[in-house]
Amino acid sequence: MKLGMIRVDGKPTVIARVEGDQAVALDFPWMEDLISAGNAGLDAANDAINKALAGALPAIDVSNADWMPPNPKASKILGCAVNNNNLNQYAVRPMKAPMFFTKGRSALTGHNKNIELLKDHGPSIPEPEPVVVFGKEAKNVPPEKALDYVFGYTLTNDVTASGVKFGEDSIALKQRPEVIKPHHLAWRPKFEGEDTYLLFIYHSKSKAADTFAAMGPWLTTKDEIADPNKLMMRGYIDGEVYAEDSTANYFFNFERVISEATKWFTMEVGDCLHTGTASKGTEKFPRGNIGTYLQEYHGKLTDVEIEGLGRLSNRINLEQ
Repeated sequence: MKLGMIRVDGKPTVIARVEGDQAVALDFPWMEDLISAGNAGLDAANDAINKALAGALPAIDVSNADWMPPNPKASKILGCAVNNNNLNQYAVRPMKAPMFFTKGRSALTGHNKNIELLKDHGPSIPEPEPVVVFGKEAKNVPPEKALDYVFGYTLTNDVTASGVKFGEDSIALKQRPEVIKPHHLAWRPKFEGEDTYLLFIYHSKSKAADTFAAMGPWLTTKDEIADPNKLMMRGYIDGEVYAEDSTANYFFNFERVISEATKWFTMEVGDCLHTGTASKGTEKFPRGNIGTYLQEYHGKLTDVEIEGLGRLSNRINLEQ
């Protein structure tokens, strides 16, 4: 089942896909309300679909809908950083566990909406990713139980402003030798001579700016995805594929990412977890997503396509 949210005459409306570009409105104020209803919510959605097919409920044409992100009231949005073997082959040391960053609701935007780039964002790259949407509260979940907490999956373009990340959101501090502790240097090799520099990277402006979490259009219930660890992912820029990859190429699989997230954070109903980017490039774009700079494509479309989940399209709007 595919679920979504659109605005109808300005009113947020939860919908279920009937077939093609036809959908039916559901009697829930927000997607999170449907998810919280559990099986009763899914049964209500299925009933509405059947009634729309029989002509007992009006169908909505969503081909030109005013799309919202599928679940715009998520209490938190987590991203799993660098979770791709194509990137990790360059790691100085292998990661011990999934790494996370956070985004707020204000970063969300919907299908066919603009991704707004400020001049100050500098070089910015797209990141095509599937997103886990939680169906119930999850805390300290073991990997073998992780998928039991999933309501469904959507897709995102996890925009990263590399210019800000390395120009304004990072700082190297030269500390006094007596300040340095073993854990400060555990992640990197020891350099010759005085080695008291510590690198700090923050991801607020570079990862969580407005429109940097485009999602949708559909939220696909988990019963439609047999194995999330074998999904093809593609990223498009102006109609051309710049990245073609698979979730099988993740450094940490879905179960491990979900489990690790619930170790540190209580994941609530409707919360979102980006699981890892598509990175492997193509002949024309050999560096994949990390060599695809959005600001060079002002006014063009950037798309995310993930097997079984659909296609998300957004237009790039660079501040003039």
